[in-house]
Amino acid sequence: MKRNINIRMGWLLLCVVVACSAYSQNDSTKLKRTIGLGEVVVRGNQVSRINNSAFNAIAVDTRKLRNTNLDLAHILDRIPGVKVREDGGLGSQASINLNGFTGKHVKLFIDGVPMDGSSSSFGINNIPVSLASRIEVYKGVVPVQFGGDALGGAINIVTDHSPHTYVDASYSYGSFNTHRSNLSFGSRSKGDFVFRLNAYQNYSDNNYKVKTQWIDLATQAVSNEEGWFKRFHDRYHNEAVVAQIGLVDKLWADKLILGLTYSHEYAQIQTANLMKIVFGGKYRTAHGWTPNLLYEKRNLMIQGLNLRFSARYDMVTTNNVDTLSRTYSWTGEYKENAYQGEGMPTLAEYRGTTLATVLNMNYQIAGHHYFTLNDTYTNYHRKTTNSAANAVQSTAATFMRRVNIKKITGASYQYTSDNKWNVTIFAKYYGSHVKGPVNVSQSGRAEYEEHQRSTQALGYGMAGTYFFLGHDLQLKLSYEKTYRLPTDLELFGDGDYEEGDATLKPEKSHNANLNIGWQHTYDDRHTVAIDAGFNYRCTEDYIIRTIGQKGVAVSSNHGKVRGVGMDLSAHYYYKSVISIGGNFSLQDIRDRERLNSNGAESVTYNNRVPNLPYAFGDADAAYTFNRVLGRFNRLTVGYHLRHVHKFFRSWEGEGAKLYVPNQLSHDIIMTYAIANGRYNISIEANNFTNSLLYDNYSLQKPGRNFSVKFRYVFFKTGQTK
Repeated sequence: MKRNINIRMGWLLLCVVVACSAYSQNDSTKLKRTIGLGEVVVRGNQVSRINNSAFNAIAVDTRKLRNTNLDLAHILDRIPGVKVREDGGLGSQASINLNGFTGKHVKLFIDGVPMDGSSSSFGINNIPVSLASRIEVYKGVVPVQFGGDALGGAINIVTDHSPHTYVDASYSYGSFNTHRSNLSFGSRSKGDFVFRLNAYQNYSDNNYKVKTQWIDLATQAVSNEEGWFKRFHDRYHNEAVVAQIGLVDKLWADKLILGLTYSHEYAQIQTANLMKIVFGGKYRTAHGWTPNLLYEKRNLMIQGLNLRFSARYDMVTTNNVDTLSRTYSWTGEYKENAYQGEGMPTLAEYRGTTLATVLNMNYQIAGHHYFTLNDTYTNYHRKTTNSAANAVQSTAATFMRRVNIKKITGASYQYTSDNKWNVTIFAKYYGSHVKGPVNVSQSGRAEYEEHQRSTQALGYGMAGTYFFLGHDLQLKLSYEKTYRLPTDLELFGDGDYEEGDATLKPEKSHNANLNIGWQHTYDDRHTVAIDAGFNYRCTEDYIIRTIGQKGVAVSSNHGKVRGVGMDLSAHYYYKSVISIGGNFSLQDIRDRERLNSNGAESVTYNNRVPNLPYAFGDADAAYTFNRVLGRFNRLTVGYHLRHVHKFFRSWEGEGAKLYVPNQLSHDIIMTYAIANGRYNISIEANNFTNSLLYDNYSLQKPGRNFSVKFRYVFFKTGQTK
């Protein structure tokens, strides 16, 4: 990125700060909103800031879910409009479908800092629920304090900053030889010194049965019919330690926290991106070190001016290993080959580093005017090492530099009128600099050169909300012109079955959201909540991910895509005893590019974008029995149903015949909490009807499975959760 542009932007932002300062969210409101998630009811001030805003957002109090075996991905999967898509069992790759936009269209944050550079050993598919106190989901339009480039929305994981001294320990065992354990500890001394530690591990053989085609090793022909086979090479385990130390409530700092995260994983690779391609010796290892910093100061120099600065530096090493000279079948049998590697031979080691910083300033004037300035910067570098081991598959591109630098700066102004209505206007600057290998060959033989490209863009938007009937009925309307810059994986691939393209252009989109929410409590016992959300997306240079016949995934700019969708949800609660409700989402995303690359009429025009679920829903119910075998003991029984309508795996206009079928799954969980939740036992039965479940192409998820979890909680204050 050119230096003079950065200087001009820096002076512009400084002028904005001096002239406007920044804004802060109004936490003084006493509005109560309720969100259902099975047995979870989120109420009170911790989510009033989000619900009172003009953005289409939901907050989930994850502390109420710590007795379950859910990781962060499966909690998100139960939120209206959200569909988490997995490639298999425990530890498999997971992506988020939010209002029809999936994968990298949805930005992930942890305490407001982008998780772009996180190792695969520390992701939403393996982070336990105990690490978070709350998850915030923003659909579509994203406020400037989340300075990432998101098209479909943003998800912020808020870690637990409990001021108490506590211990939270758990262990679970389940089907497919699955073990999970977690230890959380935190303390605060009289001198305002805080220390927190969270350590966890996940292990599974993932040896569930799948129904798929198989290869005849003698003829190399793929069978026409499908058979049942047991996965035999899909073992996974990961370990992580998250430690934090710091000072709080000082004159010069409300928070100064230093942290360090270490994570590691070992993952056997059973299949490529298509189930019929099977491996027996291929695997991946990854580990990451992440030092991080958080500084917060309220009323900095003047009353109402708040500063928050956070930074993290991810150092990730990934090894892809494929050296066996074999071809496997789903029967577990194999034949020896004269060439090396089951798929694409590799011993590659990739070392990536990502620096991410977020500076946020907000200022409140006269109780009604709020200003915000946010600057997010990420700098990603990756290099490939061990050239001798990679000689068999190296090209000129193998050891070229791969760099992706992003800078997103946003400023907003909000006016609030006596908690009855508020409106926000904002603008965002997007800048990126990409450096990487590009195939410049005009013939069939690849010829690579190192290319670099800079991109700049300006986005803007507004959001407003109004309350009717007191605070029972809320109307929200928001619009944004936004951009999404290609990710490291889309640009550079993973050196294995994900192929990169350093020439990808940013996506640009017009997003609009309309939301209506009604909630009322009768006689302080019965609560009814109904929400309806409608969204519109018009995206150009849409980045689509497709799978080739050999199972290799590639991302490319498709053209123009239009999406229209809705989310509907309704829940009923009786005190803290009964919870019942459901939600349904419909997302119609279609190709709007009339002409193909040759100028002819496109056969896919107005087709739905393939391999995307477009109609899905949930239903849940829970009942709590109090004083079960003791005054302070309670038993909660919960049920969850999930339905996904069938969808095509490729474009209909190109003669698509393969599709992901209709899916219906049922889960049951029973939790017995003793001594106000100090001792807890949970039993879960997931997909107990043993339905065939898929998310991506033909990749099948586990069938019927069971687990039991034991959890112990201690708080120095004598209170438990």
